Amino acid sequence: MTVSIHLCQPGRGASCGACCGLYNFRDHSRASLTERLTAQTDTFRALPPEPDRWHATAVSLLEARRATPPLFPAVRVCPLLGFLDAEHTRVGCLGHPKVTGGKDLRDCGVYHAELCETFTCPSFTWLTDAQARLVQAACADWYLYGLVITDVEFVRGCLRLLEWELAGPVNPEALAAHPEALAAMRQLFALKETAPDRGTHAAVFGRFTPDSEGEPVSRILDYAALGARAAPEDEVVLCLGYAPGRLEELERARRLVREHVLAVTHALTIPAR
Repeated sequence: MTVSIHLCQPGRGASCGACCGLYNFRDHSRASLTERLTAQTDTFRALPPEPDRWHATAVSLLEARRATPPLFPAVRVCPLLGFLDAEHTRVGCLGHPKVTGGKDLRDCGVYHAELCETFTCPSFTWLTDAQARLVQAACADWYLYGLVITDVEFVRGCLRLLEWELAGPVNPEALAAHPEALAAMRQLFALKETAPDRGTHAAVFGRFTPDSEGEPVSRILDYAALGARAAPEDEVVLCLGYAPGRLEELERARRLVREHVLAVTHALTIPAR
């Protein structure tokens, strides 16, 4: 099943630039990416819509940033990604004809315009419409939305934990329509940004880490080494970038996830106002 909403630009505060390499750095903090996007926006906004100028500028930016290689080399980082509004609340392609006033300058980046026009990330297929709309409603900002909507295992894992606690299915649409529950759901999803004590693993993109060739490999928990048994929270723990080396670290991460899940289920017991 393919979702009907456009996940890249669904509106209402949500937008995503993950396929353009937005988060593909060891430091993909909000502050770091805001600085990068602002610089790219200012650079291309000052140029006339001439392909040669845009292409030369894009190449120059890529050369200047060789010192900060991407986390996953297979995912290209496009310098045409920037803020589409003056308030810096929406990310997207600065070379798109809807942004330039009609001139298609997407070929000046690291992808061809045809690929940009037709590409859909796995989330288009793997998420249901209701799940995608819940993420859109709960993560109505460019930074958090992109982190969450592209991590299908994280979204599904959070919803499974809710179903575990409620001993029954969760209706994402009903959850999105419940203000208190939606606010708590945002805090659960926001652990992608706010979860503490992840150390160097905070930069791990979802539950994946680059191997020696820079290709993404999925991490697992070594329960035997940790002296632990599997728990329902573990998938979400991995998606948050935790790589616990001791049982106490694993249990602390599990408690963090469980507390946020319980906050959502508690809010659901309060009549929506």
